[in-house]
Amino acid sequence: MEPFTGEIQDERFGMDGVLLIDKPRGMTSHDVVDRVRKIVRMRRVGHTGTLDPLATGLLIICMGRATRISRFLTGLPKEYSGTIRLGAISSTYDAEGAIEEQGKPLPEDRGNIEAAMATQLGLRMQTAPPYSAVKVRGKKLYEYARQGEEVPQKHRRVQINRFEAMDYEEPVLRFESRVGSGTYIRSMAHDLGLQLGCGAYLETLRRTSVGSFRVDESVPLSTLMETPELWESRVLTVAEALAHLPRVTIAPEAERALMHGRGFTSQDIYEAEFLPKASDLVLVVNDSGTAISIVQGEIIKPGEAEPTPGGGPTPKVATKGDRALFFKPVSVLAQNEGK
Repeated sequence: MEPFTGEIQDERFGMDGVLLIDKPRGMTSHDVVDRVRKIVRMRRVGHTGTLDPLATGLLIICMGRATRISRFLTGLPKEYSGTIRLGAISSTYDAEGAIEEQGKPLPEDRGNIEAAMATQLGLRMQTAPPYSAVKVRGKKLYEYARQGEEVPQKHRRVQINRFEAMDYEEPVLRFESRVGSGTYIRSMAHDLGLQLGCGAYLETLRRTSVGSFRVDESVPLSTLMETPELWESRVLTVAEALAHLPRVTIAPEAERALMHGRGFTSQDIYEAEFLPKASDLVLVVNDSGTAISIVQGEIIKPGEAEPTPGGGPTPKVATKGDRALFFKPVSVLAQNEGK
């Protein structure tokens, strides 16, 4: 059912924020974004991390000015559950591809499977699946595959913190995992099959969390399509969506400068749980808790002239020992009213 068929309105009349969607199987992440765009009647809608059509689960959707924070959510660790089928390989490393039975004996001992899974833990190089959107020489890997060309290998460094067997009923292995951004669960399944010598591919996959966001806090897309007005009560504010960042409140004059692209020092902070460290990304909020900007700290020595972004006077320097912190805006989130 299409909940809305009229024109998409201007974002000025929309509601900036973040929606947690439970993506159904069989849809691309772009399909979900397109449906949400029609439901909320806004053009500027995007997601923070692709889920393959095979996968279900948590998809974080940013709307309006909240699309500015998508890059600060993309890198959050992710948790998955799913099943891997042993004894066959797939051209796509999952159930969507051409399946080829291997005819090799399957492991009978779950301990052998667990030992093989453990070899993937930690920081490691992973090979992207041949049917993926990773680019080599300006061309996506799946474009090479679909055109019948030899698919070049693309390796990337990934972090796998958990890859655990939950149940094994030959030939299906049920697992749970926790991984860093950019990790292909399909490749984990394929690599497990290589390690065991029998072949394997990803059969089902569900994303259960992204950072502190959990799928049980999300709304199924089907529910949102049946009850379009529900979305307004499910929107997270930008400040809520960035709860993983340390936050500070700054003096009003520093807030006004920040809105015009200029930075501030630690002397301008008047409320914080703790003083952020250099290189930290920090969320700046106003007295009402509304997100103003994301800034990043850097160390400067007392007496050093540190020009503010966009010009303006050199800020006062507050020392901490023999050092001080200066915060430069990375992304201005609030509307500049020209004050």
